[in-house]
Amino acid sequence: MSLPRFPDARVLAQGANRICVRDPDSDAHCLKYELPPAMRARGSLRQRLRRWLAQHFPAFGENSAELRAWQWLSARLGDSTDRFVAPCIGIVHTPLGPALHCALVHDARGAPARSLHAHLFESTPYQPEQLCAAVDAFEAWLLQHGIPLFDLNSGNFVVIDEPARVCAPRLVCVDVKSILEDRELLSVSRWVPLLRARKVQRRAERLRFRIRERLGSTSC
Repeated sequence: MSLPRFPDARVLAQGANRICVRDPDSDAHCLKYELPPAMRARGSLRQRLRRWLAQHFPAFGENSAELRAWQWLSARLGDSTDRFVAPCIGIVHTPLGPALHCALVHDARGAPARSLHAHLFESTPYQPEQLCAAVDAFEAWLLQHGIPLFDLNSGNFVVIDEPARVCAPRLVCVDVKSILEDRELLSVSRWVPLLRARKVQRRAERLRFRIRERLGSTSC
């Protein structure tokens, strides 16, 4: 199995396991395709087992996992989820194979929002204190609602302007599958409120540290 090469203008992001591209039929949506096994990093034994199962049972795939996680969030919080998480619409069948159909987050200019990773490693109009404040707000939302989202890395977020405030960034998560997936054998931190909160706080602080480390500030 191989995945066709997409035109550079269509590619929004590529991770270790999936590629996200513009939907050719809608500027408001994107499509996430799972990479063939040969194009992925080797990963742990547990990850390799899940990939093997996904080849035979699509429900074990990353797209299905993310869709279930989004549905769980949406059932709990309704439309308010959209403020912090990009909506997932469903699995669709395309000429290139199955893909996860998602809303495409746009910035204030109407262009696809750039990832936090791009802001850290390419260019950003924001000060590190502003990006740290955006992490604070996302962390507070997770803690308020008891959401076990622990994969807080810069590639899983895009950055948009807060409409009510001038040059105030807000983070929107574009990959929530870790809500239902965990690398721990016993997911105690997922179900015990105090442990869950502490883990979210540790991961948020780690992300703030990376922002400070990359952009050279010690005040946030």
